[in-house]
Amino acid sequence: MEAVATAHLARARELHRVSRWEEACAEYAAADADESLAVEDLEAYAEAAQVSARGDEAVALLHRVFDLRVSAGELDDAAQVAFWLWWALLNNNEVVQASGWLKQTSRALGPDMASSLWLRIPEAMFHATTGHRSRAGELLRAIVDEGQGEVIPWALSMWGQTLIDEGQLEDGLDRLEEAMAILRSHGLSPRVTPWIYCAAVRGCCLARDFARARAWNRSMARWLDSLTSLGGAYLGNCRIYRSRLMLLNGAWPEALEEIAEVCTDLDGYTGWVCGHAYYHLGDVRRLRGEWDAAEEAYRRAAEHGCPTQPGLALLRLAEGDVDAASAGVRRALTEVTARPDRLDLLKAAVTIYLEEGKIEAARDAVTEFEEITEELTTPVIEAEKSTVRGALALADGDPGSALPLLRRAVGIWQEHDAPHERAKLNVLIGQACRALGDHDGARLEFSAARKTFERLGALPDLAQLDRIIAAPNAGPDTHGLTQREIEVLRLIARGKANRAIANDLHLSERTVHRHVSNIFTKLNVDSRTAAVTHAIKHHIVETATL
Repeated sequence: MEAVATAHLARARELHRVSRWEEACAEYAAADADESLAVEDLEAYAEAAQVSARGDEAVALLHRVFDLRVSAGELDDAAQVAFWLWWALLNNNEVVQASGWLKQTSRALGPDMASSLWLRIPEAMFHATTGHRSRAGELLRAIVDEGQGEVIPWALSMWGQTLIDEGQLEDGLDRLEEAMAILRSHGLSPRVTPWIYCAAVRGCCLARDFARARAWNRSMARWLDSLTSLGGAYLGNCRIYRSRLMLLNGAWPEALEEIAEVCTDLDGYTGWVCGHAYYHLGDVRRLRGEWDAAEEAYRRAAEHGCPTQPGLALLRLAEGDVDAASAGVRRALTEVTARPDRLDLLKAAVTIYLEEGKIEAARDAVTEFEEITEELTTPVIEAEKSTVRGALALADGDPGSALPLLRRAVGIWQEHDAPHERAKLNVLIGQACRALGDHDGARLEFSAARKTFERLGALPDLAQLDRIIAAPNAGPDTHGLTQREIEVLRLIARGKANRAIANDLHLSERTVHRHVSNIFTKLNVDSRTAAVTHAIKHHIVETATL
């Protein structure tokens, strides 16, 4: 029996060494069943279970390891095991149990060890997630200054993300760079490595430093591709950011395949990683025009406690429900404080408010965007700032001022190889050219946008482009009708019933009914015939388009 256990253990150690963690778990379990593992092997078994998404198994093993370390008086090691057990509970979405475990740890280790550097990380995370980022930064700086070993890159990564959330992009990226340098030069354990990669790529995406994000993503991709299994929440977060960068770079089918696999792998899990995955899946589905699937993904994200804005608001906008889109983004802006997340909301708000015809609300959103980014000078942030300024100027009847802003933005996105962002700007530039009487220039911009949208499979963007090309120049008064409501009104003028309109516009009949009701209210009429008569009389709908 001892020889059999020894053989299982030897295989487990070798499988662990080559990152075949699921197979290693089976061999560790077989060896442990024959004879209880020594504490070092038991901890390795726990690590393999944690990385291979066997969360409950990892928690049980870490409890055993902790008890053994405490019994042996190895309190420094016990404190580190206590951290990993807290982290495993947190990743299992057992938040209450994780908090209770920290209190239990304090009693078991005593007041001196309860302030161990590893056990300061939960305190720092609490402060970071409750808005006390300065205090979190102080704690993490102290861990980096006083610590040694893997606690340093872990703390650096958390510190970097905290600084970025606070709007200190350069300092935050520097901390992430330090953590990545340690990973590249020394290598780190399987539990720490994915945290460093995810924190680094996430931080770069939030800071809009996509050049650095791509470089670090390539390194992360090589590591992920070397593994035999990518299931579970522990590695799923890395794959979410890999999919996000695929989407940015125009590899939409690959991005969808990656994030769909992640969501499938996470089936049965709960928690923030699951919510994050489903939110990104919703975004990909929305951009492709798969609206029912997008709504379902956002619903799943909400079930896991993940915010659904601005994605859900942009979905409502694409469906033509401008009121719901506006309400959603306004509500989200009352809650979100982290600067990078707020910038995403403000960009969406500008788009939605302009579609709604609320120029002053859009102007306020642009002003706040400018205030937040006043000291943030990354190229992509400059592109985003130029885009919202240009879109506002165009809507405000000043295409001459809009054009240089939009061209500056499209040049930056060209350098960052972001075809969808570039194509959306082509549309705005085309509208500005048309407003200035340069119809040849407009046609070229619209053609470039169409080619990109078709290649990407961006069906909603193609539909919007068709509406923009077909629409006459905006008259002085559309009575507050949105572009979608004008489109519905045009189809009413062609004699189409709500069901036919719904089929033509890929909307539900309920949504079309709401649009018709809004049209009646805004035009102060009580019938379809009266609405059409009013629309033709006031040139909201031109007879040439019927």
